[in-house]
Amino acid sequence: MTELWQLASSSAASMMSLSPEIGVAGLLGLLLGGLFGSLITAFVHARLQRHMGDRFETLSARALDRNTERFLALAGERLGTLERSSVEALARREAAVDALIRPLRESLARVDEKLHRVETERHGHYEALTKHLELVAVAHRSLEEETRNLGQALRAPQARGRWGELQLRRVVELAGMLEHCDFLEQPTLRSGDSLSRPDLIVRLPGDRQIAIDAKAPLEAYLAASEAEDEDEAGRCLEAHARHVRRHLDELSSRAYWSRLDGSPEFVVLFLPGEPFFSAALARDPELIERGVARRVLIASPTTLIALLRAIAQGWQQEEMTENAMAISRLGRELHERIVTLSGHFETLGRKLDGAVVAYNTAIGSFESRVRVSARRMADLGVSSPEPLPDLPEIDRRVREPRSISGENPSPDAAHVDAS
Repeated sequence: MTELWQLASSSAASMMSLSPEIGVAGLLGLLLGGLFGSLITAFVHARLQRHMGDRFETLSARALDRNTERFLALAGERLGTLERSSVEALARREAAVDALIRPLRESLARVDEKLHRVETERHGHYEALTKHLELVAVAHRSLEEETRNLGQALRAPQARGRWGELQLRRVVELAGMLEHCDFLEQPTLRSGDSLSRPDLIVRLPGDRQIAIDAKAPLEAYLAASEAEDEDEAGRCLEAHARHVRRHLDELSSRAYWSRLDGSPEFVVLFLPGEPFFSAALARDPELIERGVARRVLIASPTTLIALLRAIAQGWQQEEMTENAMAISRLGRELHERIVTLSGHFETLGRKLDGAVVAYNTAIGSFESRVRVSARRMADLGVSSPEPLPDLPEIDRRVREPRSISGENPSPDAAHVDAS
């Protein structure tokens, strides 16, 4: 419509330029006619455009419906095909995944079974361990009580002495010297008016002896172990060192070496524990020198075992020497008996030779004297017709024995056949 209005405006302008004499009324009519024609044309055009629009929408809707139906059918077919292939692929993948997972599932099942068994065993072990710990706790309490009783018992002098003697016997057993030691009889050694009784006498090769006396000065040492501060413990250890030194001086005054036959010029003081000696030596470093000067050797279990092992080696050498001498005596006796037996064999050989000569002589007499008469009697029919058996002579002699000095027998001597 805008275009029609522009066309009418341009026509009016042209008419006014061509005939300026035309009036306003003509121009107004012309404009109204152009406007009316434009309105009619626009109305027709609008009706035609609306009709064509409806027609186009109908055709478009039909084409769209057909295309949609075809598209949906084709899409349905394609989706069905894809769905079937997807289902098949999913089935194959499920089968493949199941094949892969099945060993893992079985392994997990076995692992779960083992874990269940392990858990069951662990529970049982835990209960057993709990019971064992309860028994350990009971044993620990019992051990504490026994240790306390032992500590109290070791404070008594008689109990300490008995314990020292038992430790001394144990050391001798470990050294393998029970055979050469005299225990616990405590032989009384007299020297003038004084008597002494060592705990142990060790016999040495060559009829020698060593006296060993066991001492257990534990009262001050136990007090030091129970002390609550270092100063009190130090004082107790000082007292322990003094007790050891006092036992050393007392043992030296007994002079066991002068009362035993063949004893070396010293005696052994045995302390039944390594800590006892080391604690005393730490407080009194001159204990060893003091003991050597007073002919007393202080021995802990380790040093006493070494000493007894050395003595045991001496006894082994002594036994080897005695065995060698016994073997020498037996060798001489055996040689003498072999010589005597050789003489017996020689006499037997001579007698066997005499028996062979007598046998051959008897065979000769039988052949020359008896067999001839027997044949004549057989010819006369007096005896049995069976012939007399032949008796062979023995032309072998017995083998003469070889002399002890290794000389061969005389060359004319024959040998007895082995058969």
